[in-house]
Amino acid sequence: MEDGMTDDTDRGAYEAGREVRGQRWLLFLVGGVSILAGALAIFLPFIATVTAAFVAGAALVISGVFGLFAAFRRSEGWEMASAFALSLLALAAGVLIFLEPVAGIFALTTLVIAWFGAIGLLRIWYGARALGEGGGWMIAMGVLAVAVALLLWFGLPFSATWVLGVLLGIDLLLWGSLLLAFALRLGRRPEV
Repeated sequence: MEDGMTDDTDRGAYEAGREVRGQRWLLFLVGGVSILAGALAIFLPFIATVTAAFVAGAALVISGVFGLFAAFRRSEGWEMASAFALSLLALAAGVLIFLEPVAGIFALTTLVIAWFGAIGLLRIWYGARALGEGGGWMIAMGVLAVAVALLLWFGLPFSATWVLGVLLGIDLLLWGSLLLAFALRLGRRPEV
């Protein structure tokens, strides 16, 4: 039976690959649009920052609304209460971003700074523990992340006007490049 499942899995993967190969143009289109949007986000960081904040606010509102409905499906009282409280918090945070976008941008930028600082400290710690086994590179990356966090922190409130937009732009550029590379790679593979 295991061999039959493996054959079905291989056949499914093969068919999925053929389907994607036939839709390469879509990968080129989405990749190109992502690269264009990423470049625009980097060249217009304030507009991209406001857009990123509103997208985050919308995601929080949607998450909060669905979470409220899901909270009432919980069987235990404490599960229902905690899910309800977290959903209300997400909903409130999303609404506040829409009502006070400047404060929302500042709060989201502060979270990004905290993430860079925390990940940097963790990389330094892990790198120090593995110093003889490539830990030096991890320490270097950790120091870089902490330096970015400090630069952004001391650059507040100005850094809040561009950080989210630039990070969004970089992410879109990388995603678009990945899609284009994937589409090109599919074109070089011989048809089987």
